[in-house]
Amino acid sequence: MKSKRTKVSRVRRSKELDLVANFMNLPAEFAEVNSKGPILMHDLVEQVWNDWGIGEDETPEHIISGNWQKIVGKNLFAKCAPVKLSKDRKTLYVRAATSTIKQELSLKKASVLQKINSLKKCRHVTFLRIS
Repeated sequence: MKSKRTKVSRVRRSKELDLVANFMNLPAEFAEVNSKGPILMHDLVEQVWNDWGIGEDETPEHIISGNWQKIVGKNLFAKCAPVKLSKDRKTLYVRAATSTIKQELSLKKASVLQKINSLKKCRHVTFLRIS
């Protein structure tokens, strides 16, 4: 009985691979090589938590966002916002509402960087990229 089930599952698997290969316009031998098994949800969650820094006490991004009004002042606070830090955490990307705000931020770049560097865990930020 087991051998009959095994034969049926092999035939079904072969038909599945042929279907995938046909759909992807690939020869059947490539369909099996390139197919990956499913990722366990636990592993996916762990990977995302590590990549995004979830669960860390305070990330530099969180510190900068929390102090943004102090960094740029009340006039610019609502017109621009930090978007992200680069992977090496040296460049801060900032989104400005208008080109005028972008120009004003670029004129205050040295002051903004100095205030960011005075915050804990943010001394490594050396560049501002304003868009």
